[in-house]
Amino acid sequence: MLLAVIGWAIFKYSVRLPIGPFFAVMSVLLALMAVVFAGHGAAALQEAGIVGTDAVAFVSVPALGLYPTVQTIGTQFAVLVIVMWSFCLASRGESAKA
Repeated sequence: MLLAVIGWAIFKYSVRLPIGPFFAVMSVLLALMAVVFAGHGAAALQEAGIVGTDAVAFVSVPALGLYPTVQTIGTQFAVLVIVMWSFCLASRGESAKA
């Protein structure tokens, strides 16, 4: 239902929708979701017993995929580095075009 409303709003107001900023915000949102999903994935592998669990003193926020283990934090840090690196490459490519 929510997707239908969003789709309707995009079609109705697409003339007024600034497409560049829209995609910039969506790319940041998707990048943050990738970090959260990486944490959830690592935690699921730990729960299944496929990956070991090394606890650390860290805050646990399951809604954000933050679990107090070396594996989940390391996985999220690696994904965050990859995302930031890709954003830097993209912005460098745009500045070279200008």
